[in-house]
Amino acid sequence: MAIQSRSLTFDDLERMRESSNDRLELIDGELFVTPSPTTIHQRVIRRLHRLLEEAIIEAGIGEFFPAPYDVKLADGSIVQPDLVAVLTERFALIATDGIEGVPDFIVEVVSPSSKTHDRVRKRELYARHGVSEYWLVDPDARNITIFSDPREGQFRSERAINDMAVSELIPGLSVDLKALFAPFPDA
Repeated sequence: MAIQSRSLTFDDLERMRESSNDRLELIDGELFVTPSPTTIHQRVIRRLHRLLEEAIIEAGIGEFFPAPYDVKLADGSIVQPDLVAVLTERFALIATDGIEGVPDFIVEVVSPSSKTHDRVRKRELYARHGVSEYWLVDPDARNITIFSDPREGQFRSERAINDMAVSELIPGLSVDLKALFAPFPDA
């Protein structure tokens, strides 16, 4: 953790990104560097990408974006979730350089170096801003925790899933965890 004399801003983050190839995020004015993803992380993202393509794009109910893609929240936080979705009635949030406001659905795939960041800091941030559904995918534990029903800055529902994850928000989005975490590359 770096020592800083003031909270950083969106403009500070943009200046830092000009001279860095790192994936940088700003949460409550504090800078965070996200390490490069692992092979299993990328495999899980690719498999979820296919499922979201079918459940959201092909169904015509919204749009989703993989990282790196900025989500600018109102409190000086700018994050790059692994996957983020906005449903059609909220398309006005989609700007030319990211999402400006609170998306409907976010997925983060944790790695050993990001567990606390995703499980605590980002969960609290997403709940505080009212993200309708947040999926925390843990390849090591081979589970998905689904956080939903954000009220008064907290998710009121938390479900740990070990077999079949089903979205309450996105009709038709279900994930067979055995297939999601299968050790072999997709054919």
